Amino acid sequence: MGVARQYCGVLGEQDNCQVPVTVPLASEQTNVPVAWPGSCTPPKQWAEDAVRRRKAGVPAAVSFATKAEIGLTQLQAQTAQGAPRYCVVADADYGVGTAFRNRLGQLGLPY
Repeated sequence: MGVARQYCGVLGEQDNCQVPVTVPLASEQTNVPVAWPGSCTPPKQWAEDAVRRRKAGVPAAVSFATKAEIGLTQLQAQTAQGAPRYCVVADADYGVGTAFRNRLGQLGLPY
């Protein structure tokens, strides 16, 4: 659902791509995804372009959210369901603003 120039952690730089936000629980032996969206949210330029959305079939209920906002929503849901409060590891893009780090602290999640 929309490709845009954005930061890609796998590449370590910006490129045209789609970037899903996921939350896996990891140990030394394995990792298991516990939050994996069915699709990516649209980039901001897609979310704000009604013609593009209509042509691509993007549902009206789908809106733009930053990767940090999506990640926090997923982490809040996981902790509310009793997931362990392990250390959060994220790409640099998440920690640029203080809101993400501050909310992790409020949730009792080290990072």
